[in-house]
Amino acid sequence: MAKALKITFGILSFLIFATIIGLVIFIQNFDLNTYKAKIEKLVFEQTGRTLAIKGNADIKLSLIPTIELSELSLSNASWATDEDMLQIKRAEVSLGLLPLLRKDIEIEEIVLLEPVVNLAVNAQGQGNWVFESPQDETTVSDKKQNDEQQTAQAAGAPLAFSIVAKQLYIENGAVRYVDLKSKTTTKVNIKNLDLTAQDMDSQINLKYDVSYNGDEIKGNITADSINTLLKNEPYHINLNANAFGTTLKVGGILSDLMGDLSFDLSTFVSSPQGNFDLPKIDLKAKAAGNLNLINIALEKLDMGGNVITAKIKADISGKKPFVSANISSKVFDLTLLSTPKKTASINLITSAHAATFVPDEKLDLSVLNALNANIKLNIDQLILTEDIDLQNLQTTIALQSGILNLNPLSAVAGGGEITGNLSLNASNNDMSLNLNGQNIIVQDFIKSLQPKKDNFSIVSGGQTDLHVALKSSGATYQNIVQNLSGQVLLVVGQSRLQAGALKYLRGNFITQLLSTLQLQAKDPKMSMKCAVLRGDFDNGKITLPKGIAFDSKKMTIVGDGTINLKNDKLDIAIKPFNGSLTDVNVAQALSSLVKIGGTIENPAIKLDNASVVKNVVGVAMTGPVFIGSQLLLDADPAPCYTALKDTKFSNMFEAPKGVKSTTQNVYQGTSDVVENGVDLITGTAGNVVEGGADLIGGTAKGVFNLITGSSKKKK
Repeated sequence: MAKALKITFGILSFLIFATIIGLVIFIQNFDLNTYKAKIEKLVFEQTGRTLAIKGNADIKLSLIPTIELSELSLSNASWATDEDMLQIKRAEVSLGLLPLLRKDIEIEEIVLLEPVVNLAVNAQGQGNWVFESPQDETTVSDKKQNDEQQTAQAAGAPLAFSIVAKQLYIENGAVRYVDLKSKTTTKVNIKNLDLTAQDMDSQINLKYDVSYNGDEIKGNITADSINTLLKNEPYHINLNANAFGTTLKVGGILSDLMGDLSFDLSTFVSSPQGNFDLPKIDLKAKAAGNLNLINIALEKLDMGGNVITAKIKADISGKKPFVSANISSKVFDLTLLSTPKKTASINLITSAHAATFVPDEKLDLSVLNALNANIKLNIDQLILTEDIDLQNLQTTIALQSGILNLNPLSAVAGGGEITGNLSLNASNNDMSLNLNGQNIIVQDFIKSLQPKKDNFSIVSGGQTDLHVALKSSGATYQNIVQNLSGQVLLVVGQSRLQAGALKYLRGNFITQLLSTLQLQAKDPKMSMKCAVLRGDFDNGKITLPKGIAFDSKKMTIVGDGTINLKNDKLDIAIKPFNGSLTDVNVAQALSSLVKIGGTIENPAIKLDNASVVKNVVGVAMTGPVFIGSQLLLDADPAPCYTALKDTKFSNMFEAPKGVKSTTQNVYQGTSDVVENGVDLITGTAGNVVEGGADLIGGTAKGVFNLITGSSKKKK
C-alpha cells in the first residue's frame, strides 16, 4: 500500500513538474509584441481612442510570472487641452503560477510606475472619460452574427477564467483635473499608493502618500472585505489621515451600502496652533444617520482653550438642507483665537473708519442661500478683551431663504442688560444692528476703569445706558461702512472720577485730548454729573451734534463736528470751559478751544485758531454781546440735556429752568452765529471794519499772545 502511494505521488509530482516545465518553455517562446496591434485595435473599437504601446511588451519568467508593458498612452478627447488622457511609463502585472494550472488568472500584484491621468470637463459639462465607439461599416445583422459566435465560443470553453488582484501599487503618479468652464485646475501627485487584499474575503488595506494642489496628504484606510461589501452586510471602515497639517481619524460602520445607506461614525480632528491662521483645534464628535437625516453630537470642540459642545440635526431630504442645533460654551475667550498678545488698549477711531482700513473687496453673502437653519447659542461668559466680557450671552440664529436673523440677542454687561437683534439679507446685502443697554456699570464692564492707584478710573457711580441703531447695504465691505445710517448713543450718569494715567483707550485722540486739556491738573478727584457720546450716521458721515458732553462741577466739555467715513476726514471742535463766565476768563476760554482734524488714521489735535480768530473779530466788531453768545458754547448749563435732544434719551436729564433756560435757548441757536461770524464783518458791521482795523489787529495780537504764552493775562 505504501509502495502504491509512493508511486502515485511520484507520478503526480512528475506531471506537475512536466506541466510547469512546459509552461516555462511556452512563456519563454511567447512574444507579446505580436499582439500589440490587436490590443490597440480592440481598444480603438471599444473607446474610439488610440492606445499606443511604444515600448516593449514582455513576460518575465520566475516563480511569479510578470507581464511588463512600457511607454503606454491613451489619446484624449478631441476638445481636451492635453494630447493624452493616460500615460504610463511602465506597467507590471505579476501572476500566480499555480493558479494558471487551474486556468485561474490570479494577479499577485499590479505595479504602475509614473502614471499620469489627465481628466477634463468641457464648457458643456462633458467629461473626457466618456468614450464613443467609432462608426464602422458592419451591418446590424453582421454584428448580431458576430455576437452569437462569440457567445457560442465562450460557452464551449472548458473552464471560465477567474481574476483576483491581491495588490495594486502606484509610484510617482499624477492626476490632473481641468474644468474648462470654470477655468480651474486641480492636481493630485501620488508619491506612492499601496492597495492590498489577499482574497475576496480578506480585509482591504490602503496606504497612501499624495499631495493635493501642493498640500501633503498621507495616511491609511482599513475596510472589510469585498465579499462583505457585495453581500451588503454592515461594513466597518477606519481612516487615519494627516492632511493640510491636520490629523483626522474616522471610524465606524456603514450599513446597507447597496440600498438606503446609513452610518454610525466617530471622528477626531486635531490641528496645531497657527494652522490656517487659527489657534490649536481639537474636535471629538459622533455622527449617525442616513441620506435624509444626520444627527451630530459635538462632544468637544476645543479652539485654543475655548470648549464648545453641541447637538446638531441636519435634514438633507429636501432641495435645501435644514439644520437645527443647540450650541453652548462655559467660557469663550476671543483673545485666544489669535496670537497671544496684550489687548489692554483699544483704538476707538479705527472702529469707525472706512476708506483706508476697510478693504474694497466684494461682500459675498451667497453662502446664506446654501441652507436654512435654526440655531440656539448660549455662552456663559464671552471674553472680548482682557478688560471686557459679557455674561449669559443668548441668541437664536434663524436662517431662512437667504435672510439671517439673530433675534432675540441678550447678554449681561457690567451687571446691566443688553438686548438687541442683527439681520443680514443675501438678496440685496442689506443689514441692520439694534442694541439697547440699561443699568450697565461701566467700571464693572471695563475692568481697567475700576479704582486703581495713579490710573484714570471711576470710583463710584458709572451707571451707563446704550443705544445702537445702524443699517447699511453695499456690494463691498467698504460700501457697507460708507453707507452706514442710524444713531449711536452712550450715556453715563453721575459718577465720582479719579484722574490719572489711562490704561484703557490709549493710543488714540481721546488720550491726546485729555492731555491737552490737562484734566489731571484741573481736578484729580472730580464729581461728574453726566457724560454723553452721540453720533448720528447718515450715508457714511457721522455728525456729533454737540454730541460729546462732559459735565462736572468744575469743568464742562462740549464736542461738536463730523467724522466722514468716505474720505476718513475728522472735523471736531472740543470746547472746554472752566469756571463761570466773567470778563476775567474771556481770554482763557478763547484760548482753550481745541480742534481735532486730519484723518482717522492720523488725527491732529491743536488749538482751534480759526475759531479764535472768528471770536476776536466778533469782539472787535460787535462788542461783548457777541463774546457772550460765543462763550455760551462752552458754558452750556445742561450739555448732556443738549446732546440728547430729539433722541430716545431726551427726557433722561431735566431741562434748565429760569435764567439757565434762557441761556440754553441762546446756546442752542449759537452754532449758526459762530459759523457765520466772519460774515458779520462784511455785512452789518462792514462800516466798522474800515475804521477799526487797528483795533482788530491789536485785539487779535493780544489774544494770540495769551494763547502762546508770550504775555501775561491782564485783569
